[in-house]
Amino acid sequence: MISMKNLFKQVKLKIKYLRAILHRRRIDHVTFIGITGSAGKTTTKDLTATILANFGSCQKTHLSYNTLPSIVRTVRHTHKLHRYCVTELAAYGPGTLDMSIRVLKPDIAVITMIGRDHYSVFKNREAIAAEKKKLVLALSPQGTAVLNIDDSLVRSIGEGCNRRIIWFGEGAGATLRLREARSRWPDPLTLFFEYQNKTCEVRTQLHGTYMALPVLASLGVALAADLPLEKAILAIAQVQPLEGRMQEVTGDDGVVFIRDDWKAPHWSLNAPLAFLREARADRKVVVVGTISDASGDDTEKYKKFCRQIRKSADLVVFVGPHAFRALRARQNESDTAIQGFSSIRYAATYLQAELREGDLVLLKGSHKADHLVRLIINRTRPIQCWKDQCDVEIFCDMCPKLYKPSPNISFATPLGPQTGPAVPVVVGLGNPDARFHHTLHNVGYRVLDALVQAAGSVWQVESEGWVSSIDLGGVAVRLLKPGVKMNINGTMVRPFLARTGSDPRHCIIVHGDADLSLGDVRFKPDGGDAGHMGVRSVISSLGTDSIQRVRLGVRRTGDGSKPERFVLTKFSAIEEAAFVQMIEKAAAMVREHIQSQLGGESIGEERKLFN
Repeated sequence: MISMKNLFKQVKLKIKYLRAILHRRRIDHVTFIGITGSAGKTTTKDLTATILANFGSCQKTHLSYNTLPSIVRTVRHTHKLHRYCVTELAAYGPGTLDMSIRVLKPDIAVITMIGRDHYSVFKNREAIAAEKKKLVLALSPQGTAVLNIDDSLVRSIGEGCNRRIIWFGEGAGATLRLREARSRWPDPLTLFFEYQNKTCEVRTQLHGTYMALPVLASLGVALAADLPLEKAILAIAQVQPLEGRMQEVTGDDGVVFIRDDWKAPHWSLNAPLAFLREARADRKVVVVGTISDASGDDTEKYKKFCRQIRKSADLVVFVGPHAFRALRARQNESDTAIQGFSSIRYAATYLQAELREGDLVLLKGSHKADHLVRLIINRTRPIQCWKDQCDVEIFCDMCPKLYKPSPNISFATPLGPQTGPAVPVVVGLGNPDARFHHTLHNVGYRVLDALVQAAGSVWQVESEGWVSSIDLGGVAVRLLKPGVKMNINGTMVRPFLARTGSDPRHCIIVHGDADLSLGDVRFKPDGGDAGHMGVRSVISSLGTDSIQRVRLGVRRTGDGSKPERFVLTKFSAIEEAAFVQMIEKAAAMVREHIQSQLGGESIGEERKLFN
């Protein structure tokens, strides 16, 4: 049931949208342009706005903001003295364009291409195309569509829209037909296209032949607005690369960065890598953050990405929680051409020493997840903010926190080689909040509690959480219950191993697993996190997925609901009895593994103990 507060909020939003729609009707003399597509939207929008501004006052959406609030704001800030309004529209799920289009009521609609952005929501490219098609269908009979003839899905939209169309691309029948695009670093993009049996040349300050797409799209808008093509071409020559989109940044030390760090869907990697292959540079380096919109096993896909990138670069550096996965693409242990750092701070230290004059460095990442631009900023003025997880959407050079210290517990202490005899560490994942104690969420904690009680030991409160030492089958073992929330357990595991001189290879994680039935216990020597946020935090903090773990089944028989619906529920009396048996199995498995490991053996594959 909706609360009065939320109801009032929804009413206010609807009133705001209605006012924007009414305002749009009052300024019908303004030409409204809507631009959508899976790539090139922002560059097309800015190129178009630059062209149009040479012929009249032009309003546009700010930076890369492209959702409904930004559309509403842009329309309401367009007034009667404006001649044009250029907007960028995002389709991030079925129906997400509906209200934006209703507010905008476009006179010119642009679709750059149909890729795989938000593929996990749409499920297929046809569904993505169907959503973007709405922009073209919203045109009045006098409206014009500017469409990419080389994209089969976009071409299908145009062929059935019954509107005036300006096609751009390489294909036969294009109004603006691309004949050649050259972009070989350090020379910027120059392209040649045909229009009405005449060859035209466009010189730009952009980089990458794939930037020809937004250039031609913006020139298509100029034709749709009945503007002289020659002046539009001259206007494009003045536009510099947008921040974070193949933007050149040259340092005093002779290192040149190409920032393509706004977003990094896996299907978009080929274009900037092609640019790098063609570039002329002493050494080519790629720094990669989070790659998005890729399904499948994380380890396999990052290994594949790394091998793909390695073909275009002399040095590849992965940064972030998946960096260790990319290291598996190394040819052998002496392969130093592939580097990985879970922490951006350590990556910055490495690059500070490694990069040299003549290097061309391509920065490719997802801005909101990585904030890779700090690797550049820090080279001229040391920064203080090294947060590895930040949801702020602005670029870091605009952030007031950039030079304010931000603790990064996860990577504060580097792991060194273990000294003295091997002392295994068993970590139980859980949450220190008392309300979680008797729930399925905290079985990792409770297994360790049972081990401590059986050994006649006690818990000691230390900086990382609760710590105890016990004898397990004749072997001295340290136990740790991290004193933080489940999803950030790893921030305590790493400093504990570093402080105690323990080896991650002798660390065992005990945790609940929603993929296993209640009472089931299995050992897993390594692998991905399978969606478990606590395990993901540990993997990210230690920088490896070669972490042993004991998995405890927490799914009730016949319960097909999502884990978040049942892991926070309490045990029933019958389940408590089953839990006692599960603890015994887990303790036996931990004991067996520790003894076999320290004896020089390895279990090596996932095994199961049955009831």
